[in-house]
Amino acid sequence: MTMVCSVPPITSTGPAAPTLGALAKHAAGRLATSLNGLAHNLAEHRRHRRDMAALEALPFDLRKDLGWPAGDIDR
Repeated sequence: MTMVCSVPPITSTGPAAPTLGALAKHAAGRLATSLNGLAHNLAEHRRHRRDMAALEALPFDLRKDLGWPAGDIDR
């Protein structure tokens, strides 16, 4: 696998080129942020599914009183 990075050329008047350590730190931070977002989405999806399962497990009369739509009506 080849990793290609675009780094601006070093000039005497421009900013110093980032070091390999700085690039690695930045890449690790982006990876950690992505993984954190994925974990959050998975946890939110799991919570939503548990909530829906709990509501579906309620008796029909109680769901009707809560305003839960009947399963035989297409909306």
